[in-house]
Amino acid sequence: MLGSMKNMTYLFIMFLIFASCDKEDPTPIPHIVQLKIFEMVWNTRIYEAPLENVGSDNAYIYNDLYIVTGGHGSNYDPSLFAYNTKSGKLAWKWTQTGKYRQSGINLVGKDNVLILSDVKGIMAFDIETQQLMWEHIHTDPIKFLGNVGELPIYGDYVYKSLSFDNFYGPRCLVRYHLISGKEEKIYTFQLEADGKSANLSPPAFSINPAKDTIMFLVHGRTRVDLAPEESPTNLVAYNLSKRKIEWTLEEFTPWGTNTLYPPSVYNNTVMVAGDWSIYGVDILTGKVKWRTQFTNLPWLGNFPSTKHLLVDNRIYVNSGLFSVMCLDATNGSVLWHNKNASANCSPNMLYHDDMLIIGSFGLGSVVIMDGLKGNVIHSERGERTYYTDVLYDKVTDMYFVQDFAQAVGFKINKPK
Repeated sequence: MLGSMKNMTYLFIMFLIFASCDKEDPTPIPHIVQLKIFEMVWNTRIYEAPLENVGSDNAYIYNDLYIVTGGHGSNYDPSLFAYNTKSGKLAWKWTQTGKYRQSGINLVGKDNVLILSDVKGIMAFDIETQQLMWEHIHTDPIKFLGNVGELPIYGDYVYKSLSFDNFYGPRCLVRYHLISGKEEKIYTFQLEADGKSANLSPPAFSINPAKDTIMFLVHGRTRVDLAPEESPTNLVAYNLSKRKIEWTLEEFTPWGTNTLYPPSVYNNTVMVAGDWSIYGVDILTGKVKWRTQFTNLPWLGNFPSTKHLLVDNRIYVNSGLFSVMCLDATNGSVLWHNKNASANCSPNMLYHDDMLIIGSFGLGSVVIMDGLKGNVIHSERGERTYYTDVLYDKVTDMYFVQDFAQAVGFKINKPK
């Protein structure tokens, strides 16, 4: 009985085999290759040293060149590297010849003039001629240190905040003429009676109805031994045309806040981050028009790193944690708030083609978000950690970023 059952099983299996052979194979489903959202076009090693810690927080695009600085720290190299935007090939390398000779934490430019700056000094470089234009060393002849932060260029000048005598001394806003390098001290904030020193943000600019140029600065009042909740912050409107303070909003937040980046101006409102809130202040009166609080943030000074990005009537804000917010600049209402998007440590976010693009050191990635809805479209982790600003070049329709060893050119194949 057992043998007959085995035979029946064998015959049944053979029947299935022959039956299957008697049928045509089904038409295979075609394999559809989806375009990669992040398409690397080229990647080029920036620096020859074995240690991988190179590049600046900023970069600059001029014509067909993507320009970055050399190494920092153990990979110190006071050079500029210019890469062809299409191929990634090194076009030229220029090593500084003057007294400054720093990698330059900050790198900004206007047309062919490139500015490098850090606590030691500031210099200008002509990209066309590849020549040093001018330089200032902050320890010579008067001892003062420069704060590291955003370097705004407005008109024919680049602006920088400097401390005299030592880092906690009186703070002065200084500007340099882009072509001549002439240094001009604008206004000095003195030490307060209780020892608090001024910690000035870079300025934002606006034109008032009288056609005067107004600068808006965050004036953090700090002391080395004081906690953030004991370091109140002012907002100052300074009339650059008349060289006087128009108004001061005293202690708009009782907490110490970000002073590395300037406020943002939209129509008649200057917007500034403080504590766990974004404030909208009337540019003529200095009165708070609206305050938007984000209760999920820690109750301490937030928004420590990222310059806010204004696009049309929307302001994009990164808290420095993982929260990314989009507010209506007219009234402060929250258009969207993604609480788990990107820890941002690069100075600037990029908005292009309705995408918000962030170089996130916290994730080691380039994070691509829907700028209108707030969802993350894609997060591309770098081989050695993407961490700098992402720049866009409309001629090549390409984006550029750095990791700790390479300059990278890529495209974004935005999903339809």
